[in-house]
Amino acid sequence: MENQTRSNLTLASIFSRFLVGFASGFIGSIVLGIVLFLSWSVVGNTLSPTDVASPELGMNTGQQTHPLFLSIITLAVFLSTLVGNMAYVFLITVVDEKYIRRSTALTHIFFGNLVTLLFMLPVYALASRTFGSSGVAMSAILHLVITSFLTLLILEVLHQSKYILVNAYGIFLGVILFFVVGSLLIGSSSSTLVLLLSLPLVLGMLAFGNRTAEVFYAWIYKSYGSDFLNIDTKFGQDYGQKETEGRDFDL
Repeated sequence: MENQTRSNLTLASIFSRFLVGFASGFIGSIVLGIVLFLSWSVVGNTLSPTDVASPELGMNTGQQTHPLFLSIITLAVFLSTLVGNMAYVFLITVVDEKYIRRSTALTHIFFGNLVTLLFMLPVYALASRTFGSSGVAMSAILHLVITSFLTLLILEVLHQSKYILVNAYGIFLGVILFFVVGSLLIGSSSSTLVLLLSLPLVLGMLAFGNRTAEVFYAWIYKSYGSDFLNIDTKFGQDYGQKETEGRDFDL
């Protein structure tokens, strides 16, 4: 547990890691705001959703989005998440000596964000058709969470594979914290403010949860000497078994 017991695993580092995540997300939100502002300044209110009435039922069935609305939102979210996630990688490799493979991480995260966009395109289309503008907003939030989760997971896989379980639990904790804080924010803020704060919050909370898990696990190890989340630790019938030799591209 050499990496987990370093002196920089302190309570203060939890707060500093949150600031790094929030600042990175804020950079991405600036890109989101710029794209949306430029788009709306060109096309004006033609992209605003309009109420649609069902002729059979004679009642309002929801809001139909403009054909370009989905494309602009998807592009804005993709660019903002890409910039925010890559900014997080750049900043974290500056403030934390553990993360040294910056170019490799940036490359994997770029392709990870691109693949996530391709998978999310049908989700955006289906949500827009079914729920209108609110469905697009929910898809955008899901997009932010997935790409941020993937970014932190890639970083930890590249730099700390022996304790990836600790980081997986921490990142999952960050997702829960984001939805808790986001739920409180939705009830007291405008939809525009929620959208702009979503990326800073998700990156901040995931970074917060990840570091919290590391600090808490380091405390457990120092106090009790138990290293049960080390992936080399074996339990039950697996204990004492000989490791199989891996081969190139052996899935």
